[in-house]
Amino acid sequence: MKAEKIINYLRAGFPMFWIQTGEHDFVREKLYTLIEDFERKDGNRYTVSEWTLSKSQNPLEAITTFCDSQEEYQILFLYNWHWFSEKPQIVQIFKDYSKLLSSQGKAIVCVSHINKIPKELEKEFVLMNLPLPNGEEVNKAIQDIYPENDEKKKAQVINACKGLSRSEIDNVLALSVVEEEEEEGYSIDVINEHKAQSIRKTGFLDVIEGNITFDDLIGLDQIKGFVSETIDNPKAKGLIAIGPPGCGKTQLMKAIIGEFKRFGLSVNMGSLFSKYQGETDQNINQVIDIISSIGPCVVLIDEFEKQFAGSNSDGSLDSGTTRRATGRWLDFLQNRPEGVYIVATANSFQGIPNEYLRPGRWDTSPFFIDYPSATVAEEILKHYCNEQNVKVSKVNLNDFSGAEIEALVNIASMRGISINEAIETILPQAKTMGESIDALRKWAEDRTIPAEKKIVKGKTNKKGAKVRRIDR
Repeated sequence: MKAEKIINYLRAGFPMFWIQTGEHDFVREKLYTLIEDFERKDGNRYTVSEWTLSKSQNPLEAITTFCDSQEEYQILFLYNWHWFSEKPQIVQIFKDYSKLLSSQGKAIVCVSHINKIPKELEKEFVLMNLPLPNGEEVNKAIQDIYPENDEKKKAQVINACKGLSRSEIDNVLALSVVEEEEEEGYSIDVINEHKAQSIRKTGFLDVIEGNITFDDLIGLDQIKGFVSETIDNPKAKGLIAIGPPGCGKTQLMKAIIGEFKRFGLSVNMGSLFSKYQGETDQNINQVIDIISSIGPCVVLIDEFEKQFAGSNSDGSLDSGTTRRATGRWLDFLQNRPEGVYIVATANSFQGIPNEYLRPGRWDTSPFFIDYPSATVAEEILKHYCNEQNVKVSKVNLNDFSGAEIEALVNIASMRGISINEAIETILPQAKTMGESIDALRKWAEDRTIPAEKKIVKGKTNKKGAKVRRIDR
C-alpha cells in the first residue's frame, strides 16, 4: 500500500494503523510531512507526536494520555509496538477508545518490522506495508551522494541496489564511493557484496553465485534448450523439475544463474514455517517483498515439496497456516513481477496440489529429470575421472545418478583403486529406493516432459536402414 493512502484513511475516520517496516527514519521523513502538510476541507490540520521506549518506560500511560486528550486531529506514532501490542490492558484500551478516536479525527499508528496486530483488534486496524525503494528512489539517492553521469553505469548501480532498504542504500553507496575514490564512481561489487549480506541476514534467503554454466552440465539437453529459448522473454515465469535425488536438478538451477548472468536467490522453505501464530505469513510476505523489489533474478526453490508438509496424502491442506502460506505462494507464482524467473525442484510429487503443477504457474508442464542415459552416464564418468586423474573403466552405470557417479570416482581416487573395484561399494538409490522411484516414474509418464531427449534405436526406414529417432 502506498504511503499516500493514509491520508484518505484518516479523512474517512480510521482510528488505528499498523505500518510494517523497520525504516523508522523514512516513516518520520515521509509520513510526518505528508500528514502535517495536509489541510482538511474544514481547514484543520493534523498534529503528529510520537512515543518510543527510549522516551518513556510506560507505554500504557502514553496511549491513555493520548486517548483522554480532548484535542482533535492528533496522530500518535508508536515505535516497535510489537513488544507491547498483545498485553491485555493495552488491547482493552484500544478496543474501548476506537470509536472515540474516530469521532475526534484522531489516530494511533503502530510502527514495527513485523505485523503483530492482536486477533481482537484485526477489524479496527489498517495494515500498511511500506515497499522497499524503487528505481526512481535509488536514482535520487545516487544523485544526492555522488552524481553518476554514466547512464549505463547508473542503471547497473540502480539494479544492484534493488532489494535494499533506504538506509542500507545510503550507507552502501557511501562505502562504494570511498572504496572507489580513485576511479570516481561506484563499485558494483561492493554493492552486491553488501546486498548478499543483507539478504542472508533474513535467514530465509541465500544468494547463489553463478559459477557454472550449461557447458558444465552434461545432458539435460531438452530442458536447457527450453530455458535458452524462453528465459529472456518478458512473459517467462520459470519451470519446475521433478525427479529422483542426485540427478542434477539443483546443478541445473545454478547453471541457469551462471549461463544467463542473473542475480541468483535460493529460498529456504523449511525456515519459513513457524510454530508461532502469524509468523509464517509474515516470513513468506517478507521473502516475496524482497524478491519483488530486487527485480530481474533467478529464484531457486529446492525441494519444493517441503512447502506442503502440512498437507494430506491427497494434497488437501490440513493446517490453516499451510493453507494461507501455500495460497500466498500460489498467487505469487501466478502474478510474479516481470523478470523474476522461478526454478523449483522436487524429489517427489507426494502432497503437491495439482494446481501448483499446471502451466500458467510455470512456463510449461513439469520437467522430469530421470537417471542419465547410458551415453550421458558415460560422459559424466569421463568428466569426473579426468578431473581427479582416475583411469576410466567400462562399467555398468545403469540407474546410477550423476551424484552417485561422482561418489564412485571419489572412492576410486581416495582408495587408489579402479572404477571396477569402487563400484562394488555403491548401491544405487534406484535399487535401495526402487519402489518409490518406480512410483515416481509411473506418475511422471503422462504428466511431465522428459528433460533428456530419448533416443529410440532399432527402427528402420523404407530402405531397411537403421535409424535413430528422437522421442520427445
